[in-house]
Amino acid sequence: MSNHHDAHPYGRSGQDVRRRTLREKRLRRVRITQLVTFSLLVILLVGSVAFALMQLRGPEEPTVAATSAAPEGCPAPGAAPAAPADVQVTVLNGTDTRGLAGTVTDELAARGYVTGTAGNTSDAEGPATVQYGPEGYLAAASVAAQVDGAVLQEADLSGTEVRLLIGEGWAGLRPADAATAALAEPVTPPEGCA
Repeated sequence: MSNHHDAHPYGRSGQDVRRRTLREKRLRRVRITQLVTFSLLVILLVGSVAFALMQLRGPEEPTVAATSAAPEGCPAPGAAPAAPADVQVTVLNGTDTRGLAGTVTDELAARGYVTGTAGNTSDAEGPATVQYGPEGYLAAASVAAQVDGAVLQEADLSGTEVRLLIGEGWAGLRPADAATAALAEPVTPPEGCA
C-alpha cells in the first residue's frame, strides 16, 4: 500500500509525470525532424521540376541583332578608322633618342588625337607598333594611318585605349594630307574576322 505522501497531487505519481514529459520531448523532436526533412524534400522536388522545365524549353532563339552583328572586336564591313578626337593614344619610346615619345605625342595632339603621358618602353619590336585592346581596333587603325608601315598588335589594354610603340628605324609620322586620306579608307579587318 502506498503512502499518500508519495502520490502526485492530481493522482499520478512523480515517476509517471517524468515519463510522460520525456515521451512528449521525444515526440516533439521526432516531429521537428520530420518537418525539416519533408520541407527539404519539397524544396528539392520543386527545384528539380523547375530545372526540368527549363531544359525542356530549350535554348532561346537568337535575335536579329545577334545574328547580324560582327564577332566581338571585329569592325563592321566597310568601317573607317576612328576619328582622331575619339582616340586616346599613349606614345612609348623604345629607341635611344631622348624625348622622341614627347615629340611624337605633341605631333599627334596637333592632329587632333587625345594623348596620354609619353614614356619609354623596352617592348618595341619594330619601327612602329600600334597596340590595342578588344574594343580598340578602329582606334588603332586611326593611329596606324598616321605612320607608314605600322604593325597592329592586340594587347592587354582596356576599352579603346591605344599605345604607339616607337622602335629602331622610326621614320616619323606620315605627312598630314596622306594621313587624312588614309583615315577615309575602310579598314582591313584583323585576322579571325570575316
